[in-house]
Amino acid sequence: MLILQAGGTFGIRQNSATVLYAALIIVTIILIFVIKYILSRFNLFLKKSAAVRPQKKLDVQALKNAAAKLGLLKEETAFLINYCRLCNIKELPLIAETEQCINGQFKTLYKHICSEETEDNQAQTEDKKLLLFKIIHKIENGKRSLTLVTNSIAFPAGLTLNYTDENGNSYPMELIQNAPAEMILSIAQKRDGTRIAPAPLSKIPLSVQLKNGIGYFFEGRIVRYQQRKEFDEMVVAHTKNIRPMLQRKFKRIETNLRCMFHAVKVIERDGNKQYLPQEKGYPAVINDLSAGGCKIRTMLPIHEGFYIQIEVPSDTGIDSMTGIVIKSKKDADMKSSALHIRFVRMNKKTRNNIFALVYNYRQAQ
Repeated sequence: MLILQAGGTFGIRQNSATVLYAALIIVTIILIFVIKYILSRFNLFLKKSAAVRPQKKLDVQALKNAAAKLGLLKEETAFLINYCRLCNIKELPLIAETEQCINGQFKTLYKHICSEETEDNQAQTEDKKLLLFKIIHKIENGKRSLTLVTNSIAFPAGLTLNYTDENGNSYPMELIQNAPAEMILSIAQKRDGTRIAPAPLSKIPLSVQLKNGIGYFFEGRIVRYQQRKEFDEMVVAHTKNIRPMLQRKFKRIETNLRCMFHAVKVIERDGNKQYLPQEKGYPAVINDLSAGGCKIRTMLPIHEGFYIQIEVPSDTGIDSMTGIVIKSKKDADMKSSALHIRFVRMNKKTRNNIFALVYNYRQAQ
């Protein structure tokens, strides 16, 4: 009897453990389903909340304020606002520290304008492209104007300044230290090591170019000379009389584009100029290009003041361009010449394609 009772008790305990495990498994499965349900409802709630959340809108007033600071016309600002809305652009920070901040948005605008083109509105589309590129160019120039240096105290140490003597010769000088009261410069030297040290209290012409590409010219008054760390230094007083140097009108890029050019005969009729290209062409290479001009290299010497027509391969999307040679310079080998050209005539499509090439907005055909 004792053995049977003991065996019965063991069986009951074994059955109880099995029931407990089964109950735990059932509870676990129920918990998993409950958690899944709660998560699905929570995700649905988040989606509904996102749907009713107010979407970010273009800050029109901020865009107008920035455009006014950069010198954009009201019509140009309205053009930007309209196309930002068409392209669903919520932010266009015109006054940004880097070009990358707005380059993507302008590419989107350009693509949208290109998508509007049909056989019937090609002229209007070209006008819109040209307006967009003019706006971009204005923004770049406006941003430069906002960052112009007006006091020599703003020049960072380590810059190379150029001193120009009375004969027009230029000599580099390092800006060693720029203190609140004065600038400390290295003393310029000639190639033979001779120091160039104008008299104290005299003014010397200096020029400098910053990393943003803007150059400045100013006159600094020499306060004294001093010796520190076994080096002679020139101490120059600060000045606010700083003039920015003339910048190129249009942004340009380096190229290696082969071309042909023709001499152009200019005829004036009723106050209008007609440019008649001659039949014979000469080979050349375009070294840099902008919407306002270019530099070509050729074996044929051409004098300043001559008009030429430049033709490039048709696959570039650029038609012929007529320009005047404003500078001609022989290369070191005295065999080739570099001609600096200012364009005087081109069609809108060519100008737009040059702009697109310069700003890397051109679409693959």
